[in-house]
Amino acid sequence: MKPPNPAAQSPLRRPVLLGLAAIVVLVLLSWLFRPKTSTSNTAYYEVRRGDFTVSIVEGGTLAAVSEVSIRNEVEGTARVIFIVPEGSYVKKSNLLIELDSAQAQDQVNQQQINLEKAQFALIQAEAQLDIQRSTTNSDVRAARLKRDFAILDLQKFQEGQRIVDLIEASNKLVQAEAQLSVNLDTYINTTNLAAKGYETQQKADGDRLSVLGNRNSLIVASNQMWMLKEFDHKKQLAQFTSAVEEAEKELERVIAQSERRIAQYVADLLTQSNTLTLNQKKLERDRKNLDATKIYAPQDGLVVYNVSENRFSSESLIEEGATVRNRQELIKLPDVSRMKVTVKVHESYVNMITPGLPAFVILDSMPDQRFAGTVAKVALLPDSQARWGNPNLKVYNTEIHITDSLPDVKPGVSAKAEIIITNITDTLSVPIQAVTTSRGRQVVYVPSGGEPEPRPIEVGMYNTKYIQITSGLKEGDRVLLAPPFDTQEKDLEGAVLTADEKAKLRTNGAARPKAIPAIPRPPNPGNGNGNGNGPADPSVTRRGPTDAGTPPLASADGPSRAATTPAGPPGAAGGPGQGGRGGFNREDMLKRFDKDGDGELSEEERNAMRQQFGGSRTNRGDRARGGGEGGTGEGRRGNRPETASPTD
Repeated sequence: MKPPNPAAQSPLRRPVLLGLAAIVVLVLLSWLFRPKTSTSNTAYYEVRRGDFTVSIVEGGTLAAVSEVSIRNEVEGTARVIFIVPEGSYVKKSNLLIELDSAQAQDQVNQQQINLEKAQFALIQAEAQLDIQRSTTNSDVRAARLKRDFAILDLQKFQEGQRIVDLIEASNKLVQAEAQLSVNLDTYINTTNLAAKGYETQQKADGDRLSVLGNRNSLIVASNQMWMLKEFDHKKQLAQFTSAVEEAEKELERVIAQSERRIAQYVADLLTQSNTLTLNQKKLERDRKNLDATKIYAPQDGLVVYNVSENRFSSESLIEEGATVRNRQELIKLPDVSRMKVTVKVHESYVNMITPGLPAFVILDSMPDQRFAGTVAKVALLPDSQARWGNPNLKVYNTEIHITDSLPDVKPGVSAKAEIIITNITDTLSVPIQAVTTSRGRQVVYVPSGGEPEPRPIEVGMYNTKYIQITSGLKEGDRVLLAPPFDTQEKDLEGAVLTADEKAKLRTNGAARPKAIPAIPRPPNPGNGNGNGNGPADPSVTRRGPTDAGTPPLASADGPSRAATTPAGPPGAAGGPGQGGRGGFNREDMLKRFDKDGDGELSEEERNAMRQQFGGSRTNRGDRARGGGEGGTGEGRRGNRPETASPTD
């Protein structure tokens, strides 16, 4: 027999498949858009007496109590070219990681050259300093000799040369006077002899000329003595004194210049010495950087790659070829002899947790075994990493040290820990969802005839399932597991103050404006659109803001805003002065008509709302037609009571 041909049967099966698909779609649509009906959960719980254990169960990760972190000590960034496999057991001094050392080796070589240049520069600076010291010493010595010579010249002039010059001038003057006296006597004798004829007249004339010459020499010697005293000695004294002063100043200048040059060469020597020291330290750091490209195990242990707890971290995974930064944690070598579990405790329970509380740990890989432990540490501040996803979430890292001996397990295993806060014996407890708050007190709902009624209670400690009842209930009582949602008590906006507290507060708000009296409205021809422009009845007056003759009207698509908003001062938003415009409060609407407290209006609740406000919509047109004949009552001015203004 031939197998059936699928192509031949497909035209027959297609309508059947399409029909089944349509039925499935209709069923899904009917289920999705089914009318919401309110159901009451009438399940009760019987209050029992027994032991009540308060504990917290949280999940965490197994880790070592003490571990050695291996970090990248290479400056800048480096690339991993070798790393031991994760989970390997290594011995002390075994190679763990090798980083790319090409750049570090180049830095060492270049720095070695820089160090040698710095050493040569230091030697040259020392030689220049010695040469400069020798040169400056010679200059200072020459300047000092020049100063001493100038002083000696001054002393020589004052104590010797001046006296010698005076003596020589005085001797010349004395000699001129003596010679003049001798020649004068000779001339007189010659003249006498010539008069007697014993001498010739020529001889007498020669002696007379000699007397005249001696007389001139005497005048010259006398003038020289005067000029020597009045001019030459004073001039020479000033010159020698000035030479001494200039030599003193020159010596000071040479000493100052020598000190400055010596200081400059000393500073250069110090700079070269510091440069050499910096180059030596840089070479040591580069060599250390080169040595850090190979990381060896400081102790025996298990190799665990580091994984950042920050989900938004930009650090790459630890693997061959990965680029790592300086001080980045690469590997952990945990001490597996002592293990711990770190859990995150919610802020509502953290005040119950103290170090020393007992705890029990179950590993996900070994669900049948339980290990005892103690709480060792509770964080003082909430975990900042946990708030990335939910800023309102506050959890505290809590460490639990396992005291029982563990089998051969590795860190990183998922675990679940239960912290035992306390164990209360012989007490009453109910499920925690059965307790609610009513009128500021904690209550449970107990059956009473047809409807459950609230009963005040006092509670003690609690855990994730049950809460301790200290008073208000007795054993055997039945409590409602799902208490009704009291929309009058619950503030859906989450206000801090209650309604009664808000009503008692006094603020510095503006005073209420006075009511404006009703003013007759003059006739106004209408146009039949219901906005008060048709023929008006002279007996109709416009109502003021305090006129309560006409209640607030509902809008065409729902209840009046004024009807659902507490009345404010006249003219305020939501008050009767504006007919309730802008005063619609969705939360108050939900409180009135959301019977099941789910935050949304079902079809049944919407029908109840329409029925309550249906009468207002029916009478609205009649009130609107009071403004003029032919009006339909659907105009905007018919939706609110009219107010008079001083300009009408």
